[in-house]
Amino acid sequence: MRSLKFILAASLFACAAAPSLLLSDGKEIPTDFSQIGKPATIKVLIEKQKDKILLEAKGRHYIYNPLNEILLSEESSSTRNWVTPAHNGMKWGELIPGIFQIRVVPADSQSTVLVNGIEYRGCVEIYDLKGKLYAVNEVDVERYLKSSMPVQFSLDLDEEVMDAVAIAARTNAYYLATRKSDFYWHVDAADTGYQGYGASMQNLHVERAINSTRHMVMLYKGVPFPTTWTKDSAGKTAAYTTIFRKDVPAPRGVETPFAAREREKHAWTFTISKKELAKALGTTQANDFGVYQDEKSEKVYGARIKDNAGEHQFDFGKLQAALGAVRLKSNDFTIAANGDQIIFKGFGEGSGVGLCLFSATAMADKGEKAPKILAAFYPETKLENVSSFDARTKVVKTSNR
Repeated sequence: MRSLKFILAASLFACAAAPSLLLSDGKEIPTDFSQIGKPATIKVLIEKQKDKILLEAKGRHYIYNPLNEILLSEESSSTRNWVTPAHNGMKWGELIPGIFQIRVVPADSQSTVLVNGIEYRGCVEIYDLKGKLYAVNEVDVERYLKSSMPVQFSLDLDEEVMDAVAIAARTNAYYLATRKSDFYWHVDAADTGYQGYGASMQNLHVERAINSTRHMVMLYKGVPFPTTWTKDSAGKTAAYTTIFRKDVPAPRGVETPFAAREREKHAWTFTISKKELAKALGTTQANDFGVYQDEKSEKVYGARIKDNAGEHQFDFGKLQAALGAVRLKSNDFTIAANGDQIIFKGFGEGSGVGLCLFSATAMADKGEKAPKILAAFYPETKLENVSSFDARTKVVKTSNR
């Protein structure tokens, strides 16, 4: 019976331009109910460039075409089989003719979807892109945070600081989920530490912060914005746009007095030979090496190195990855040449952007709450309760805090 449903759905897909078309008997073509009245969600790439993917839908579920939301099949029991690409469609055990992408929607809160043995809440989409399979988990932002944040915070922070971090992380997730993208997903699980449903509840301190700030986000000029945090800003933070070279609306950098007072105590230095530097950066030699700095904060956002082939440029992230975060602790540094050696001298730790955890902890120790802490590091922003996205404005505001 299932294959007959797929054949019917494929024939409908061939002539349907939108999910609001009617069948011959006057009934409307079923559309994806999971898209109606849903909470704020984010799409996470969980598998990529695979020849096959083991997909298991546990419990009752629906299968849709994610490109037009047309129902392909309705299943009353669990389905487990390999998904493989085919020249005339996609196979999930059997061929779904004319369809090269599917969306699996659990029918109730007890149903989940497993991809290559890992359990996920929310919906899962599989795409055949040039003969390779990509799996995407659309999950509500709160669950996404509970899975990804514990990976980033192994040590407990003060509760008010952790609340502030949770709000900053949620703001960034909202920004990623509402920005324009050329892909079928918003973030890559490999970049964020997202590990699905089974990875949640691994850090009760993080879990508490997410629950206590549920749906709270910061808005800058009425919309979510990219946020991050740094362990120790060493006295100043820089604007996100400056360090990450992104032309997006975001708050300016600020002075951080608590970190400034401890700046010299948090100094660091290391020396590297020009030969080792060139090797780390993938060049033949280092005839010249220099850095690009933000004029206001003096934070480094990029570097350049010259060899016989010409000049090569790197952003700070690539430079730190090449040299190692243990040595190049932050982007608040200067360089000096000493013969065949390059001497790095810096202060603090991290990217120098957004919430300074060192300063935030000092503020919390003096009794400041999360909203006041956030206001200090994200000027000209508003803290609001945002539970879902609107198709036109992207943000639906439900209440103020």
